[in-house]
Amino acid sequence: MLLMEITQPSDMQSLKQRLTSFKDWLTQGNHTPKEIATELENNIGDITRVEMELSPKVDKGDMNASAAYEQDDDEDGEIPFEITLVFSDKEDRMTVNDPNPLINRILDMMKHEMIHQKQARARDFEDHTQGKDNRNMNYEYMSRPDEIEAYAMNIADELVRQVGKEDAIALLRMANKTAQFKDEMGNFLSPDLFAYMGMWNFDSKHPVIKRLLKKIYQYITAQ
Repeated sequence: MLLMEITQPSDMQSLKQRLTSFKDWLTQGNHTPKEIATELENNIGDITRVEMELSPKVDKGDMNASAAYEQDDDEDGEIPFEITLVFSDKEDRMTVNDPNPLINRILDMMKHEMIHQKQARARDFEDHTQGKDNRNMNYEYMSRPDEIEAYAMNIADELVRQVGKEDAIALLRMANKTAQFKDEMGNFLSPDLFAYMGMWNFDSKHPVIKRLLKKIYQYITAQ
């Protein structure tokens, strides 16, 4: 497949360098959720807005994160990305002994949203193509070509990060099984692959899954 058939995110090197400073700061002492959100914004606030939430659904000592791309903001020349850090509502101060999971999560989210930015700009901010599976809103959303491509990039990164490029290609050839593989910590090798395969009953011949696997292969081989 030609590499031009996949959308590549913007250069991530600058973002990685900025997150290195944030990563070093995280491991120095303990911090309040507000301090963590503020420090992240100090490092990447010119690229993305950073918000903070407290939730009873997050365990104390843990944190979740999500990101979004706003096409209208991008078209208007405003900052189009937003990261939300979610902490336990019981959290006072927390110590982050291993910042790598959070850093990788932020990088993965931003790459995903930067793919959406390039997709939107390539079509001059016209509406995206609708998904092919219309049984409900979630299936329609996850079967959109834009989402399939962005998640394929994330899945490729997850697999290569876990096992390297060559083994990632080998695992992709048995995607039904690979989607259910876990690491020594009990985490899925690729949570996004498991989610997609599970939605479509681990049917590798379904059109949505066939498109996803093709894109994953392209992103792996492009690395």
